[in-house]
Amino acid sequence: MKSDGGNMHLPSTARTGSLLDRFETVFEEKIAPGLEARDHERIALAQKKRRNWTLVLAEGAAAALVAFLITHSVDALLLAVPTSAVSYWLRIARPVKRFTDSVRQDVFVPLCDALGFTYQLQPNGSDVGYFQKLGLAGSCNHRRFEGEVSGRYKGLNFSLLGAHLRYRGIESMQTVFHGLLVSFDMSKSFHGRTLVLRDGGLVGNFLGHGGNKLERVRLEDLEFERAHEVYSNDEIEARDLLPRAFTDRLLELEEQLAAKVRLAFDRNSLLMSIDRNRDAFSIGGLDAPLADKKRLREFVIDLTMIFDVVETLRLNAETKL
Repeated sequence: MKSDGGNMHLPSTARTGSLLDRFETVFEEKIAPGLEARDHERIALAQKKRRNWTLVLAEGAAAALVAFLITHSVDALLLAVPTSAVSYWLRIARPVKRFTDSVRQDVFVPLCDALGFTYQLQPNGSDVGYFQKLGLAGSCNHRRFEGEVSGRYKGLNFSLLGAHLRYRGIESMQTVFHGLLVSFDMSKSFHGRTLVLRDGGLVGNFLGHGGNKLERVRLEDLEFERAHEVYSNDEIEARDLLPRAFTDRLLELEEQLAAKVRLAFDRNSLLMSIDRNRDAFSIGGLDAPLADKKRLREFVIDLTMIFDVVETLRLNAETKL
């Protein structure tokens, strides 16, 4: 990320201090005290996790040995793998997940309350299919949702869904998307459908489905054109939606978030997929103090930059949103 004298380069809305100022206040007054009081739980769980690794391996080896002694077959040794997997889930993964989910509630509920938003630990992800239909995320057969923030920002309803989408093939599991799926309900409907994509494969998947008649739209911004592909069934509207000020914001967002961003303008919605290959709602691991606010502050900065992109779109004289 860009820096200026050691500080992260923030968009204009963040410099005014609105969201970040409220974050600093609520963290110190409502979040940090509770996290500090629970830090002994983190330390104990980290120690238990290290001890349990020995038990996981021992249980897998014991199961394989017993199976071998009974069957006298070398194939019985393979029983170590599923036995260790079950033991790992019961002794390590499940306790860590329960603790992490509990801490996320302690962090994001008061934070979102202070910002005037709503947080859900276990969203249903009902809109994911819409993002996939428009080519903003790849097809998957395994989905995990990591949290959702929703509410209103300057009169616009929005939601940010943390999603990890994977596709399991015959031999391996592949991540097709890991990041944020963002939607804004705009104040007017778009005349056509416009997509801003990066992946030729996803473009082909979308254009080849359902007889969609979208054509490539070339923009004058050559830097933006090198990384993105714009498709629309209304070329004039597409150009109005993507002036230089807006495409510059998108490039800045991608650079600062180290992400691949795809967009869709459809009906009355602005949809944005931000693929960062990480959990956007992460609170860190068990090896760092819970009250370390670095990760949470990064989340608020991410939120601010996303809002800044939408604000740029709204202020553009051509769109009049």
